Amino acid sequence: MGASNSKNEPVYVYASQVPIGFTAQLKDKLVSEATTTPNPPAEDGAVAKSRDLADKVDEGVAKELARILEKNQLEELKAKERQVSTSDLLREIRDVSHQIAANPTTKSPTYEQALHARDRVAACLKDNAGRTLNCWKEVCEFKSLVATLESEFVATHR
Repeated sequence: MGASNSKNEPVYVYASQVPIGFTAQLKDKLVSEATTTPNPPAEDGAVAKSRDLADKVDEGVAKELARILEKNQLEELKAKERQVSTSDLLREIRDVSHQIAANPTTKSPTYEQALHARDRVAACLKDNAGRTLNCWKEVCEFKSLVATLESEFVATHR
């Protein structure tokens, strides 16, 4: 087993008696290859896999950062739009309030009917305590009168 290392074998050196000559083309090619960057050493499988994995991780991180940046930009735009729309909405509310204040309010006959219908609903609910479904006719009448009032209001304030 270890006996081969302990043997003294003779070392032979061969010397050529003929001079060796190289052509100019070969010399130029060797010099140009020596000055270019050498190819990286061949990687073994584990190193290649880890490099591929690192590249994939870097790519995933870059995509995620781009997605987060885009999401933040969209949120900023939406916030600006909300601010603009909020100020527009407040301005419109102010305008409508001024219009309502400027017009003298006259009570329509539907308003008086709605008040009476409301009182009838309240009385029915008191009379039928625990049986609120018995008041469905009064509630329907009140709802229809309120819908009519709303449409009249919108028509007069356009």
